[in-house]
Amino acid sequence: MTHFNVLDRGTKRGAAAPEIGPVLVALKPFDGGDSAIAMASWLAGQRHAELHAMSVIEMGDMGTAVAGLPPLPEEYYQRERDEVAAELRSRLAPAAGEREVHIDVIEGAPGSSVAGVAASRHASAIVIGTGRHGRLGRFLYGERALEVVRNAESPVLVVPPEASVPIERAIVAVDFSGASVRAAAATMGMIAENGRLVLVHVENLHQHLDGRDLGVQEEHERRTRALFSRFLDALPQSPRVQLDTAILSGDPVGALLRYAEEHDAQLIGCGRRRHSLVERLLVGSVSTGIIRGAPCSVLVAPELPEDEEPDARLVFGETRPSTSPEEWRTLLQEVTDRNAGRKARFSLAATSPGGIESVDRGYELLAVDYDRRGGRVDIILGDPHAMGSHLSHRITGVRKIQTVSEPDGRDARVEFDTRSGRCTLDFVGP
Repeated sequence: MTHFNVLDRGTKRGAAAPEIGPVLVALKPFDGGDSAIAMASWLAGQRHAELHAMSVIEMGDMGTAVAGLPPLPEEYYQRERDEVAAELRSRLAPAAGEREVHIDVIEGAPGSSVAGVAASRHASAIVIGTGRHGRLGRFLYGERALEVVRNAESPVLVVPPEASVPIERAIVAVDFSGASVRAAAATMGMIAENGRLVLVHVENLHQHLDGRDLGVQEEHERRTRALFSRFLDALPQSPRVQLDTAILSGDPVGALLRYAEEHDAQLIGCGRRRHSLVERLLVGSVSTGIIRGAPCSVLVAPELPEDEEPDARLVFGETRPSTSPEEWRTLLQEVTDRNAGRKARFSLAATSPGGIESVDRGYELLAVDYDRRGGRVDIILGDPHAMGSHLSHRITGVRKIQTVSEPDGRDARVEFDTRSGRCTLDFVGP
């Protein structure tokens, strides 16, 4: 684990704080767990924002028509909505004080309904509780919170029953995406004066196969420092918050949860990256794992369409994947043209249990090419000044090739996903 304090309090950063919309707290009717109310009320006061509240009545909650029975009259539904609104107003009164609270009670699916009201109110944050009815209840409430997270375009704050305010200690998971910038900015606005925020980046272990290779580790740390510098430039200035960074290794969810527990964090912030339905089912996401596993509050900021614009991606470097063999020869010839003569490190990680890991390092890249007829990638490393001093690697069964660039546009590595594992060609130094 690496720590470094990266923020000179006199440093000027680029983005100005956005105009603050209302804080929307979504409550389950007649639940009685009011940690979300306390958090939302405190947050609204912290931001000098309006406090809005809502509840979604699902059809099952209203005892609607069972097969063979006539629908209930509209007066019943209106009375039900009025009772829920009155109950919410009563629960909100101690925290709201003299403040006016706008209350919505609507019917529908929780995830899309809460997200829809938040969008119509231009909410700056959505606050939702995880319930207080044991582990099963916490799980069910947590799944409802995930529905809101998946649908919302505003940051969502998921609050457990034991949450307390003010928030003085928080961490944010940083993957240098637009969503993690948004999570960090939103978290900064939730921390009390003189509180501490740690920006945490987790390097996945499969990217560093040989812990003895200090040169590669130092190069990765150098790149991460450069990314953090640009990350800070994208954040609003907040001199009242102590800002630090940490670099961890391992599984992202496990590493973040352990770090939060060790440092008694009251809040974990993270971004929500877009995933296809298949990816969500098979792989899940860091934000989902944190919501399900964190003992503290969790803030999730969504990735928005503008995060995919080229100018936004190039701030933190860019990953360019290709699954088309027709493109690969040209792609790899361009990689050779840009990187021939650079020090490189080739590694192979097999996906099978007990798979072989191999590493070649300290050589210069001579060439990388794709033979379409043979369906293989050829990588040649060596000393260009010594005849016959080179190593050749042949990769078959390639499914995807992606190049990963640094913020300054230089290639950081090329990854080859194959049927038997992943091969990585890392570039070290200039």
